Amino acid sequence: MLSGRALSKGWIAPLVAFGLAGVTGCSGGADDDSDVAGMAGPTWQIVSIHTDPVQPGELPADAAGKAALAFDADTLTAHTACTALSAHVATHDDVLQLSDVSAGDPGDCAGGSRYVHDELVAMLNEGSEFDVVRLSDTEATLTKVGDDINRPSLRVMSL
Repeated sequence: MLSGRALSKGWIAPLVAFGLAGVTGCSGGADDDSDVAGMAGPTWQIVSIHTDPVQPGELPADAAGKAALAFDADTLTAHTACTALSAHVATHDDVLQLSDVSAGDPGDCAGGSRYVHDELVAMLNEGSEFDVVRLSDTEATLTKVGDDINRPSLRVMSL
């Protein structure tokens, strides 16, 4: 534990810088796109969508388990609870950027599934960027890049 005296002498900045250098030294770097910010491989079930700070992010009961994402080296394939969605994915550090986004027609999809579809199509649009945080081997968050305090986000769990 650092004492107040150590903190007052300005030791915290070098310690933090050293700690961050150690962490960033282990990352794949800006040009390491092969693992899509650590998301490639498993199918990721969407377990919550946070778009409004006054609303809970849980999925409606009739949509639970229906929405999922899967990444490979440069592609996102998804199911919005109503239809398929696909996009090209580029990465820079732990930021995903979407392009060439295409979503199918939701048809007569209704209820909670339609709500989830509409929220995902609004979030996963052309040029969207997401900060990726791996909470564990089986859980992650994708949070829209931006200056808003309450940025929209997805919480996903691998299947």
